[in-house]
Amino acid sequence: MRFLLLCLAACPSGDDTAKDGDTEVGHDSGNDTGDDTGTDTDTDTGDDTAVDTGDDTGELPPPELVAIEWTTLPATDITTRDTLALQVTASFSDGSSTDASAMVSYVSSDEMVLKVYEPGVGQPIWAGSVTVTATLEGHELSATANVTLASATTGDLVFNEVLADGTVDGDPNGDGNPDAVEDEFVEIANASDVTVDLSGYTLVEEDLYYLPRHTFAEGTVLRAGEAIVVFGGGDTSSLAPTNCTAVVAVNGDSALEYGLALNNEGENMSLVDTAGTTVAGFAYGDGTDIEAIEDASYVLSPEVYGTDYTHHTYATGSTGDFSACAYVDGTAYAGHDARYSP
Repeated sequence: MRFLLLCLAACPSGDDTAKDGDTEVGHDSGNDTGDDTGTDTDTDTGDDTAVDTGDDTGELPPPELVAIEWTTLPATDITTRDTLALQVTASFSDGSSTDASAMVSYVSSDEMVLKVYEPGVGQPIWAGSVTVTATLEGHELSATANVTLASATTGDLVFNEVLADGTVDGDPNGDGNPDAVEDEFVEIANASDVTVDLSGYTLVEEDLYYLPRHTFAEGTVLRAGEAIVVFGGGDTSSLAPTNCTAVVAVNGDSALEYGLALNNEGENMSLVDTAGTTVAGFAYGDGTDIEAIEDASYVLSPEVYGTDYTHHTYATGSTGDFSACAYVDGTAYAGHDARYSP
């Protein structure tokens, strides 16, 4: 019994199947359960929040305007047939330059003499001296031009209306005295876009070429769209049509009351400059394309810019049998270049 107890206390509890010469096949079943759960929780929370606020857009500040100058010096002397070229160059701090003609602000010292209707172009309208100032961002230039009147030449003027039969009903010259000679008239209109001078020009008719029916006085000037009516005689002081002048014929046969000496059956008239060159003409009656008419005037249709003449009654916008200077009244004048509106 004692032996058994000792054995129970000392002997291994596993089955000992090993025999002499056998290999011990006993397994180590002791599992290492000591898991390494130690986690590195040391987190780097030091966030780098420093922002580079210096925006690098790669753009340099725009260059500064340092000066403006005339690209080409404006003309000193011009006529109303010319235009004044206003070309400006702008220079900048980076050494560059550019044409600034369209960016400059232009001011004329007298817009009745010359006006800048579009950038870089000065349009002369009347005779005189004028200063044009160009300004850009505080920089300023000025130029002075002397404007003279251009003489009328071929294509500038037209015979807009002619009344050869002064016996029409009414009183064309407005003097209260209807007269077959004095109420005849010829209207000359400026169909060009420039102001022209008619001083010394003569109105002649074929049969009396060397005895002008009228000589235009010194200082007779027509702006674009304006007209002048020459009556055979009488008093025209009561007439004051818009943009039109009414005068009485001045000729060399005042002792004989021929006036304009217009023949009802036909005539060939010319407007002649001081050099003897015909700048405009009008013919009617036999041998012409315009049939002679009575009791009414001939008028261009449409007025001023038309190519054909007609009985005044049938002209666009006409009323009655005559109306000298009617085309420049009311809305008709608005059709002309607005640059020259008074």
